[in-house]
Amino acid sequence: LEDLQDAFDFCYKVHYQPGQDRNRNPEYIQELQTLQAKLQNLDRQRREVLAQMQQLLGRSETLQELLQQELGDWRLRQQRQCLGGPGDTNLRSLETWFTELGQGLFQLRQLLRALSDLRQKVTYERDPLVAETPLLEQRLQEQLTHLLKSAFVVEQQPSTPNAGKRPLVLRTGSKFSSRARLLVRLHDRNHRMEAKIHIDRWDPPR
Repeated sequence: LEDLQDAFDFCYKVHYQPGQDRNRNPEYIQELQTLQAKLQNLDRQRREVLAQMQQLLGRSETLQELLQQELGDWRLRQQRQCLGGPGDTNLRSLETWFTELGQGLFQLRQLLRALSDLRQKVTYERDPLVAETPLLEQRLQEQLTHLLKSAFVVEQQPSTPNAGKRPLVLRTGSKFSSRARLLVRLHDRNHRMEAKIHIDRWDPPR
């Protein structure tokens, strides 16, 4: 896209010189037709790239739905394990899928920023980048936000010492351990993340 855009921009600045005398020149008319063909090709390529991004975001939404189902199944296994039941609560596979999807979405965000830069350099009437890029950015941001929120899980929960004999009850003043985990491995260490712990108080029936 950048190469096509640069070629069109160069030809436009060199050949487009409107004037009454020029408009009657057959060579100038031929140059304008060539210029128009370059613009149509650039517009077609821009629309194809945007359509591919729409398709990728649709696939990522489908993948997120599948990951949410898998995460729900993992939480059920974790609950059973906390009460002494069997179940595999390893998060390695889920972390791999969450990370791969997150990296793909971050790469799409970089591409959208690159498209915005191209739009700042060359735009025209009915430019698809003007109409569609902001909507894609909003959709992508919503997916990233949803992914990161759902990827923050409590990996280690309190468990009952007497499995199967009584319900899990945390008494006031008793100590227990818990561990949280972000399933998306972020390679950029420049951003600091903080988590606030909130415990809901609940009085069990007597």
